[in-house]
Amino acid sequence: MTQKRTIPLSKPHYPADLRKTIAADIESILESGRLMSGPWAKNFEERFAGITERNYAVSLNSCTTALQIALNFAGVSGRGVLVPAGSFITDISAVQFAGGRPVLVDMNPETLALDLGDLARKITPETRAMIWVHLTGAIASDYEAILEFAVRHDLFLIEDASHAHGASIDGRPAGSFGDASCFSFYPTKVLSSGTGGMLTTDNPDIARYAREMRMFGKQEGTGEIIHRGNDWFLDEIRACVGYHHAGVLGEQVAHRRMIAGRYFEALANHPGLRLLDPLPGSKPAWYQYPLFLNAGIDRAAMIEAMKEKYGIEVKGIYKPTHHEEIFRSLDDGTLKVTEEVLDRSLCLPMHAEVSEADADRIAAAVASEIRASLS
Repeated sequence: MTQKRTIPLSKPHYPADLRKTIAADIESILESGRLMSGPWAKNFEERFAGITERNYAVSLNSCTTALQIALNFAGVSGRGVLVPAGSFITDISAVQFAGGRPVLVDMNPETLALDLGDLARKITPETRAMIWVHLTGAIASDYEAILEFAVRHDLFLIEDASHAHGASIDGRPAGSFGDASCFSFYPTKVLSSGTGGMLTTDNPDIARYAREMRMFGKQEGTGEIIHRGNDWFLDEIRACVGYHHAGVLGEQVAHRRMIAGRYFEALANHPGLRLLDPLPGSKPAWYQYPLFLNAGIDRAAMIEAMKEKYGIEVKGIYKPTHHEEIFRSLDDGTLKVTEEVLDRSLCLPMHAEVSEADADRIAAAVASEIRASLS
């Protein structure tokens, strides 16, 4: 019997004609000898500013760098920063790199974003900033309340949109909400340049500070070192890849939404699981397609079965950040919803090479394994 091909959880996709264009442009970059601070970084920034409807986009070597620059600008050293416990580890480490004190906030299980009640409980007079993450690529339906909370408490809002390239809600794109917004171009992301990051903002002072910080802290115009910066720029080769991949972002996000719709149609109301169901007006990027298993279903066994029996890669969203050894001291015992949601999460394959037939095969395998678990 012929073994069906393995369906990977994630995979960056560059169509054949796009690969040829990228290869030719990289050849030109190498021939020019200009590997940094050239036209491709500028082109990528301009294209990305357009996608996020921002006045400024600053290309960087990673999203962690973007977060740290934003936090430094906000002046969080010695101050508290509200951070989702359901996020990636660098949302915490960037706060610590900037000298701030991360305060973990529990999750709203319906939106996967910050719980407004826990935000209110965790804020203190010394809180300076807040990080808001669009986990799995969906912008929270209660986004207006999140924005209002930040304004009311005079918090510097950092939007981590690393999962949300191309997402929008009520016509507003991801990357347009924060005082500073941060993106990742890691290989698993919706848009990838291999690695890299971007900071978007409408504040010219933040944009200038980011450009200075990415070049060792050199002041624009004088070249004097005025900040403790680093070599945090995005090189021309990765900027070229990112620029071209951004050109097909719309069609690739549309494909992800189609696959998400296929999953939803097959698995909605299925016993043993819950799906994320964004409200009308929300258009997720679907970096990941999560479902949430009922208690009593062995997630580890299901992950193994999906791989061994069906050749399908699945995984949880993330481990709760406070369960990582280095961050255990941040666990104050109030993060139970985050723990339950993330520990029950299961992400299905989601990328531009998942076909409709693949989606049907994946959904059928999930349904079969859940039925077996419930029997």
